[in-house]
This record gives sequence, C-alpha cells and structure tokens, in this order.
Amino acid sequence: MHNLDRFTQAVLWPMGPHVKHPLVGLPVTYSSIFNSKTVAMSLAAFMLSACQQGSLDLGDLAGQKPTVTPQLPKRPITPNPQGEVVGNGPVRVTLLVPASMGGGAGAVGKQLRNAAKLAVRDFGSGRLQLVIKDTKGQAAQTASAVAQARDEGSSLVLGPLLSANVSSASSVANPSNIPLIAFSSDTARAGSGTYLLSFAPEADITRTLNYGISRGGTRVVALLPNNAYGAIVERTLRRTYDASGTGQVVSIIKYAGNSRAIEAAAKSAAVPLATANALYIPEGGQVPSLVLKSIISAGGNLTGKQVMGSGQWDGISLANSSLNGAIFAGADKRNFENFSSRYRSTYGSAPTVTAALGYDAVSLAAQLISRNQNNPFTAQAIQSRAGFNGATGIFRFKSNGQLERGQVVNQVQSGKKVIASPAPNNFR
Repeated sequence: MHNLDRFTQAVLWPMGPHVKHPLVGLPVTYSSIFNSKTVAMSLAAFMLSACQQGSLDLGDLAGQKPTVTPQLPKRPITPNPQGEVVGNGPVRVTLLVPASMGGGAGAVGKQLRNAAKLAVRDFGSGRLQLVIKDTKGQAAQTASAVAQARDEGSSLVLGPLLSANVSSASSVANPSNIPLIAFSSDTARAGSGTYLLSFAPEADITRTLNYGISRGGTRVVALLPNNAYGAIVERTLRRTYDASGTGQVVSIIKYAGNSRAIEAAAKSAAVPLATANALYIPEGGQVPSLVLKSIISAGGNLTGKQVMGSGQWDGISLANSSLNGAIFAGADKRNFENFSSRYRSTYGSAPTVTAALGYDAVSLAAQLISRNQNNPFTAQAIQSRAGFNGATGIFRFKSNGQLERGQVVNQVQSGKKVIASPAPNNFR
C-alpha cells in the first residue's frame, strides 16, 4: 500500500463498493464523499457558463468583480521552467502531483494533473502559467520541486497530495513566503501559509451532528472504531456537543475492526441507548446495518432515536429498514456532474472526486489573479470570508489553513437518500 494519507485512501480511492478498508479491513465505498457515477443533480450556473462558452468570469462567483492591474507579479519569472507547462499568463503557479508513483496514488496524481489542465483551459490560459512537476510521491523530491518552483518564480504552489509530502513542501514554501494549497485531508498538516483543499472528516462530522442536535438528538450514544479515524471522530463529537450548550454525550463505545467485535460493542450499547435519543455510527460499509441489527437482537429499542452517520455512508446500501430516518452529511453535488461530463469528454474516462480538487485549485488561482494580478495570493485574499465556488461546492479557508465547506445533510427514506438540509449557496 502506498503512503496515500489514510482518509484519501479510505474515501477517495478509486475502488469498488466492496473493497476492504486499507487500514482496518472493513468494507468501504471508494467515495465517502460522493460517487461520480451516481451524481444526478442539475448544473449550477457556475459550471453551465463554462460549458457553453468555454470560460467563466470567476470574479463573479463570490459576488465580486475582478480587478485587473497592468503590473506583472513581483516575483521574477525565469524562462524554460522544469516540468509540463500549460497556459501563457503572466503569473506562474506550480502544481505538484505524484504522477509517476505506482498504484492508486499515481492514478490520483494523473487525474489531478488532467483536471488542472482542464481548468487552465477553461479559466486561466491568459491569466496564469501552470507548471506541473512530478514528485514521484517522495518527500525529498517534493521539497526539491518546491525549491525549484521558488527559483523559477512561482507565486503559488498547488499540492502535494500525500500527507507526509505536505510537510516537506511546507518546509520550503513557508520560509519563502509562497502559499501552499495542498490536497491532503490530514488536518494536522495545515498551518499558516499551508492550506488544505480536501475532504477532511471533521467537516461532515460537525455538519451531521449539529443538524442532529437541532432535530432533537441531544443525548447521544456513539459507536466508534478504535483507530485513528475513531480518535478524530471522538474529539469532534465531544467538541460539537459541548459547543451546542444542549447536547450530552451519554456513552462512547469503541470496537476493533472485525465483525464479532462490532456486534459485541453494539449489543453493549443497548443499555445506555435507553436513556439517549440519538445514535451515532460514523463508519460506512456494512457497519451501520450490523450495528443496528445487533442492538435490536440485544433488546435495544431504536424507536424515537435519531440515527446519524457520516460522509462514509454515501454509496453504501441503505436498504435496511432500520436506517429509515437516519441522517448523514455529504458533498454538494450540484456542480460536479458538469465537471465530470467535461472531464470524460476530454480524457475518455470518469474522474474521481479528487480530480475535482485539482480543477478547483487552479480555478481558485485564476480567480485571485483576476482580482489582483500584481499580488494575487495574499493571506487575506486566500482567506476571503466570501469563499469560493467550485466543482466540489462552496468552500473557504480558515486562518489555520483548514477548510470550511458547504455540505448537504441527507436523510434515508425508503432505502434511498434525499436531501434534508441543502448546502448553503454562500457563506454568511
């Protein structure tokens, strides 16, 4: 298994619906955010214009008109940069991808590269010059590529993908005052000047729990895997319920990564569940159905309990009648279908959700350049409170480098998911 960070492995890996989780051996779906094959929502105006005209004035996406100045970037640009060059704009941006790495990481890297090139064609061919460098998935190569980008006059670095490589890239980019927008979902890698454009698990956890609390799920019993993901869930769960002012964590029960352990943990949840009004099961795959079945077999009563899941539920079977009424957050899909269609028509294959991150990163850079060509990538600009709109929905960066997304909340109804709470159209 290559060193793709665990959440990219678990939720963005291009694998089928019954592949084992790479760390704990449990079945997962390849996309806990969303599966491009099942996207069916209509196109938002953001992407429709791009499809019809081949370009879009990105300054309008956040309700702001672009401000273009005639000055060139302050960082001097050298001729003949090393790597694949796309576009001829006056601002140079570097993209780092593990394109020649074997396995899934290399496949993801190639899709990021393809999507980034598509975004240059759509939004930035005259605004920016994109230089694509292959990191080979190696930390030393990544650091060297960032140093090369700095010396060649790049004002922004997009990538890398792998968690460990983000640290290597930051060690060069941060002292050089070059902002880094990476694709890892490991929030520990975020920081001042290092931003993560990804699908971190904390986002859908918080969205799900806050909606559940608002619907009366104030006293919760949680069943969590005893691993790194479970630790993140527990921290976020406790923080969210404490911040609510009305919520209480009744019990947290952990289990090892096998069916017998899950069944035993679920049966032990039947007693504390009697005094709770919410049940939280964040893991996807076969775990939710197994937990509910085991609770019922132990005499537990689910009547009136708000069952809550996570983004890992997207794509799993929802046929179990005990899941009726359950809620779980997920990505806003309104713009993804058009991106997916254009990607397929250009490259002849369907993109994973990770590819859309490459597209959004370049379109974000083009938008910032359109607002201020002379000094586009300031911290204030990147951390715009208005945020940005992309193929993955609306998003904005926090000062600590982490990402805030607009997400939907889905509810299970008769074996299917329907939107119970739509994603916001903008940040207030």
